[in-house]
Amino acid sequence: MVRFLSAVWSGLSRFTARFGISRGSSRLVLLLRLENMPVLTDHLERAGMSYLLEQITINLREALRPQDRVEVVAPGLFAITLHCRSRTVAKAVAKRVQQHGQQGLAAKGQTIKPVLTGLLMACPQPALICKAKLLGYGRKQLENAGPEELGRVIMIETPLDRLTSDMPITVADAVKVGQIIAYFQPKVCCNSGRVTGFEALARWRHPTQGILSPASFMPGMTVTDHRALTATMLQHVLDALVFWDESGLHVETVSLNISNVELGDPRFSQTILQELKKRKIAPHRLVLELLESMWPFNSDPIPHRNLKHLLEAGCRLDLDDFGTGYASLDAIRTFGVHRIKIDRTYVTGCDVDANQQRMVSAILAMAEQLGVGTVAEGVETRQEHAYLAQLGCDEVQGYAIARPMPLEQTPEFLTRHNDRIDSLPGIASGIFC
Repeated sequence: MVRFLSAVWSGLSRFTARFGISRGSSRLVLLLRLENMPVLTDHLERAGMSYLLEQITINLREALRPQDRVEVVAPGLFAITLHCRSRTVAKAVAKRVQQHGQQGLAAKGQTIKPVLTGLLMACPQPALICKAKLLGYGRKQLENAGPEELGRVIMIETPLDRLTSDMPITVADAVKVGQIIAYFQPKVCCNSGRVTGFEALARWRHPTQGILSPASFMPGMTVTDHRALTATMLQHVLDALVFWDESGLHVETVSLNISNVELGDPRFSQTILQELKKRKIAPHRLVLELLESMWPFNSDPIPHRNLKHLLEAGCRLDLDDFGTGYASLDAIRTFGVHRIKIDRTYVTGCDVDANQQRMVSAILAMAEQLGVGTVAEGVETRQEHAYLAQLGCDEVQGYAIARPMPLEQTPEFLTRHNDRIDSLPGIASGIFC
């Protein structure tokens, strides 16, 4: 159950527009919770439940006005920002959206009528409220809702003293003061054992709260936040490549996570290629990781052009979280995907779980037929590593190899790793990735 909900969240959270709280004072936040999630999941199973959540999301978006946005913040939990002139109007909009989301839906040959409990939160001073804390407060209030409140929309005031934070208001603000840094997690070839590259992962270095993972700040990011985050992560990636080259360390590629937000910027591809040229870094050393749930692109031609431009220049493309989203084989063929990253929900326990083994085997067989490389992410044990190597997976990534680390720790890791290559699972002498 936990693995399934994690997979649905991973796919759906990027499927919707991003939720944000701006410095405007006229916004309210509506949280909608789908009731009976465990019962529905057991009844509909993975495919049916995933389809049901997607359709509810679509229905909610259809009921919203252009200025309002919806985000899936957890499986069956939806957050919507409402821009209203008054609370009376906000209540009316919230009720209409909730009712639209409760329309009957066909799933697995049955008609399911969702029940959504709503919480409308008024923000007295949105600019002072930490977004993650606001969402956390709202979720606790929903968890404490009584039976008489199920299926209704209730309105509450948010306590300013409990929700304010000394953190910068937005990710973009954190970028400006240099608090967003990069950690690097290696990918390892299952045949040769060598490190084929690193993935750059964003971290928030908070002066009092320490290192924060993306789960602490990704929910609620706006378009401005996304673009600021990607811009600073690109600089960290290029700095890392220059650092490794100057240190005499052989690191072929670094992966940068991108989304449709960045691809929707007409200048995105040009900016990346200019930065690569400025640093004298070959484009093929930059791997763009795009979540499978970003597919298919909408009718906007800009993301297509940006992606085509980057790939034609030599950058590589990895399809992340494969098996949890909506990518078609045609999309893989059209955009020349270099590798697919098998989502951790299929990797966990693959050495002992027959269902996991069937899924991983099917994905690897498909990738082989398409001529696409494979990376298994979330590999946490030596046994999983060995089994994936035996099946023919090209590369692995996860705690079994190394946790994400600051750039300054990578030379020591590379030295230690090279010293123990012969002891890694699945090493075949003379075979190289």
